[in-house]
Amino acid sequence: MSSFFLKGKPRTATKRKFQKPDKKDKKPKAASQKADPESEEELDSDEEEERTLANASRKFTFDDEEDGLAETAQDKRLRLAKKYLKGVEEAERERAEDRDAEEELEGNVSAALREDYLESIGKLYREVADSYRGFDLEKAVTLRHKQQNLSPTCLCLTEDDRFLYVANKNGIVVRWNVATGERMAATKPQRTAVQALAISHDLRFLVVADGSDEIKVLNGETLERVNSLSGHSDVVTGVVFRRNTHTLYSCSKDRTVKVWSLDEMLYVETLYGHQSPVTAIDALSRERCITAGGSDASIRIWKIVEESQLVYQCPPASVESIECVRLIGDEHFVSCGTDGSLSVWSSGRKKPMDTVRLAHGRSVANGEANWVSAVASLLNTDVIASGSCDGFVRLWRLVGSGKVIKPLMEIPVEGFVNGLAFSSDGKRLFVCVGQEHRLGRWWTLKQAKNRTIVVPLEVVEVEEKKSKKGKRKSVNKVE
Repeated sequence: MSSFFLKGKPRTATKRKFQKPDKKDKKPKAASQKADPESEEELDSDEEEERTLANASRKFTFDDEEDGLAETAQDKRLRLAKKYLKGVEEAERERAEDRDAEEELEGNVSAALREDYLESIGKLYREVADSYRGFDLEKAVTLRHKQQNLSPTCLCLTEDDRFLYVANKNGIVVRWNVATGERMAATKPQRTAVQALAISHDLRFLVVADGSDEIKVLNGETLERVNSLSGHSDVVTGVVFRRNTHTLYSCSKDRTVKVWSLDEMLYVETLYGHQSPVTAIDALSRERCITAGGSDASIRIWKIVEESQLVYQCPPASVESIECVRLIGDEHFVSCGTDGSLSVWSSGRKKPMDTVRLAHGRSVANGEANWVSAVASLLNTDVIASGSCDGFVRLWRLVGSGKVIKPLMEIPVEGFVNGLAFSSDGKRLFVCVGQEHRLGRWWTLKQAKNRTIVVPLEVVEVEEKKSKKGKRKSVNKVE
């Protein structure tokens, strides 16, 4: 038999490489882990931390349960949201109660802002003629200076209505305190009559056209001479400041208009166009001025920046000479002439919107029309004033946004009215009146007195008109 079938000793089993260890092998390994001190410290610290957190959580939950405030984070967010919504509801309820009052307040605020904006751009127009009820001559104040024994020729009022400057034919300029009627300062007599006055907004400069070809610049408070401006070749007939600036416009018998800068006391430029001596000039806040051309029967608006001009020509047969012009606003102006006519114009039309013929009647002596020697406007309103030698200062109202001139009232004043000015609130009218016309001595009214009168006007508040939609239609208040 082959050896393959022979019985022999059984072979012993050998351990494989990946065979699991016996239990005897595990015991020493476990023993070695317990013997490691670092692992014991880690286990103890983790257990203590877990116990501390658990105790704190139980304590916190217990305290909150005692106070009745136990809540989760989600419950807390819900509670705060409800509290916020409740506050919003209460605020909305309060607003709903005062909603009508708030709507009225918002309307007033928006209207005030709109008025401020329109006034800043020169397009504000207020209808205040309905608020005028009359005048009180018993309370009128008369301003007279013993050295001004000749007829006063012109006046100018400061923007805050505090001081009034009056000049006359003997060249004296007097500064008056309007509130007290006290004479603050006066200049010395001159040989020629003062033609025009202008005061700057800050009282720094008082400009005097004293009947010569020079413009005198005085200190507005002390009336001391500061400088002289030379450039015109004939008598200066009018001066005016651009509002809130030291830019000066002047006109002259030399048929020119000149621009000056008083900050540097320098000449800027000359404007040409009139065919006869320029008789009057006026300006507001824009870089423009308006002039009357006298016998050339034209009115010109000079656009300084654009270097252009707008010409308004009166029909030859309608007026002999335009003696006065005054801006009502940037879009309307009023003029008067030697034929006694009073006209209101729009800057967008070449012809006057309305003209009153013989506004102050005819002279009793010769039957000719009384010259309209002075005109004034309450800025950006429907009220204007005119004066002559017929014994009355006449106030007019502009109806239909200035399209028609209607009489408002007549104030008896005896003499030649050579200057007019409204206070900024429209409650006072300053009248410069004398025995003679400011430009000559063709005739004399001996019964008249040379003086300046401050006439108080009776003004009442009128409720604002509203359209059916509740929007403001016009403002009828003079505050």
